[in-house]
Amino acid sequence: MTAAAPTACPECGAPLRADDRFCEACGARLVPIADGESIGDRREIDAGVAGGLTNTGLVKRKNQDALYLQQAGDRVVAVVCDGVSSSVAADAAARVACAAAGRSLTADGSPSEPAAAMRTAIAVAQRAVLGLPWAPSGALHAPSCTFLAALWDGRQITVGSVGDSRAYWIDADGARRLTDDDSWVRDQVDAGAMTEEEAEADPRAHQITRWLGDDAPDEPPAISTFVPDRPGWVAVCTDGFWNYVPASDEVARLVRDQSAARAPLDVARTLVDHALARGGHDNVTVAVIDVMPAGEQPPGGRP
Repeated sequence: MTAAAPTACPECGAPLRADDRFCEACGARLVPIADGESIGDRREIDAGVAGGLTNTGLVKRKNQDALYLQQAGDRVVAVVCDGVSSSVAADAAARVACAAAGRSLTADGSPSEPAAAMRTAIAVAQRAVLGLPWAPSGALHAPSCTFLAALWDGRQITVGSVGDSRAYWIDADGARRLTDDDSWVRDQVDAGAMTEEEAEADPRAHQITRWLGDDAPDEPPAISTFVPDRPGWVAVCTDGFWNYVPASDEVARLVRDQSAARAPLDVARTLVDHALARGGHDNVTVAVIDVMPAGEQPPGGRP
């Protein structure tokens, strides 16, 4: 016999709906953690060819980041979401979006064409956020979060992004960003109104211009593909990491400083610890995928 769903949150006593996965009032998890999903203070996922962790940081009391990381057949999937702090239940928004997109990208019925699979996953994540029950609370907006996913299928890397989390490609020659921020800074720089340094110094610098949620702009998500011709790494992260390491070449240096024998989870730990050592003012989430194109061998070890 299946146990009846609880009618009240076991943590805070708030009333629940039958299909709630998180408490709207306190954010408590009401269902077990799924394979590949990580939440909480400092949770790690080791998927062999990929590894990642999410950490609350040293200042904030609640982790509004979420991480999904799993290998399913030929696919390796990493998803990071960052709850928008000016919204209600930001942590729940990140968690449901991250888990829904991760399950979509690793499901047997996921579209075989990677870009189509990514579009589907983002749409599924948006519906998951829209499905969260919520009530207005002061000046807070509807539940919302940023989104970033990377899919490595053995041939190409496909990245989908909404917001300001970032993805990087790192190899023996250096690094480059695979995403552009949906942010006020980028809009000002693209319009020629400010230099990047001027925009970053402005109080509006951390405003994002796209997100998932009820009041999200109705624009198509940014999806890009990249076919690597050599071994390397894909690193995905929330702004709790890249705010301390804004330059791609610095990200590359941190990754390449690891010995050839280090596993992706070890590399991700190093990146998160780097952010914590510099203040850890935000939640920090990083995932790293070890990319080895077919027929390639790393000369002299990993990059």
